[in-house]
Amino acid sequence: MRCSPFVGGLEPRVRNFIDYIPDSKLSGFPNLPTTLYKDVDLRLDMQGITSNDEWNIQIQVNFGCKTTSLRPFAPTTVAGPALVSRTASLSLEEIRAILRATMCC
Repeated sequence: MRCSPFVGGLEPRVRNFIDYIPDSKLSGFPNLPTTLYKDVDLRLDMQGITSNDEWNIQIQVNFGCKTTSLRPFAPTTVAGPALVSRTASLSLEEIRAILRATMCC
């Protein structure tokens, strides 16, 4: 399901999530798929490394999320794939900007 900025306040919720991801979760990425950070509604997932040697991170809606208006979107990716270079030294804000630029809502 493609999200809309008007459905359940999804856009501000995703932007807020991106803004408040702890800095420690946006550096030192693992190379294997895992959840990097989550709250009751959303999660930041590491999908792995692309063939271009970039980390693929995505924000997805959690199954059983607390905000009922977001539940129809689970487990949709609402930001990403955000491709982060493994060799370039990016600031935390640059990584957040990559996530914001890939928001589908």
